[in-house]
Amino acid sequence: MTSFATAQDKILEELPWLSMELRKAARFLLDHPDEVALVSMRVLASRAEVTPTTFVRLARRLGFGDWAQLREPFENRLRSGSSPYAAKADALVLRSARETIFAESVNAAAANITAVTATNSPHDISAACVLLEKAKGVRVVGFRSCRAPAHCLVYLCRMFRNDVTLLGSDGGALEAELASLDRGEAVVAIGFQPYSRELGLVTDVARRRGVPVLAIVDSMAAPLTRDADVILRFSVDSPSFFPSVAAAVATVEALAATMLTRSGAKGAAKVRQTEAELTALGAYMPD
Repeated sequence: MTSFATAQDKILEELPWLSMELRKAARFLLDHPDEVALVSMRVLASRAEVTPTTFVRLARRLGFGDWAQLREPFENRLRSGSSPYAAKADALVLRSARETIFAESVNAAAANITAVTATNSPHDISAACVLLEKAKGVRVVGFRSCRAPAHCLVYLCRMFRNDVTLLGSDGGALEAELASLDRGEAVVAIGFQPYSRELGLVTDVARRRGVPVLAIVDSMAAPLTRDADVILRFSVDSPSFFPSVAAAVATVEALAATMLTRSGAKGAAKVRQTEAELTALGAYMPD
């Protein structure tokens, strides 16, 4: 009997070589494992925007006899109670009158944030912290809409350590910054589909230099995960025209808080020192 982990590994291994249609179906399986176990192939196909026969072809491509055999590990995973996902935001957000879009957007963001703790296990969080703690310097990268969570992580971490910097902040001289990337450092790459081209450059350089990568992404099927040592995930579901980054921001805020907690009294002292220096420099408006 094939385990869910084995089925997941097979999908990830084959993903780069699949046709566009099969890749779309494969990504859906990876990102919605609960639904694979609970709804019919026809409903899955509708949700994934592929034909039902696409799942049959995918099953055979992955070495399973038919769709039922591929679905079985997903069903067993759900029965075992080891589901890593909370209720999906898209199950809570329903299109309705335009007057409700504000509330729908807020509800979707809240559901995405709630899902973060279910999607990322304590082991994942611990592994991410260890990776960053061992590094003599941390380079954080996120482009376009992911610039906000990347900047947030850098800002928070610099309250208690001085060696966290934002890549791509020097007027577009990303290549020049990567030239100095050192083996003893670590990279945090943040992105969601469609993934910024520059992220591929960063993770490729990191891989060639032997620099560990923490990927904070929307999917286990993200291209960044192929070069990542640790993966944290967030949902971007939204009724809006654009994916939500609320969960990405919540993820980096929680990660920074966890890192500070693990740093102990030394980290707390550094925060007090940084806050005092900011106050002395007039960074804040007077009450």
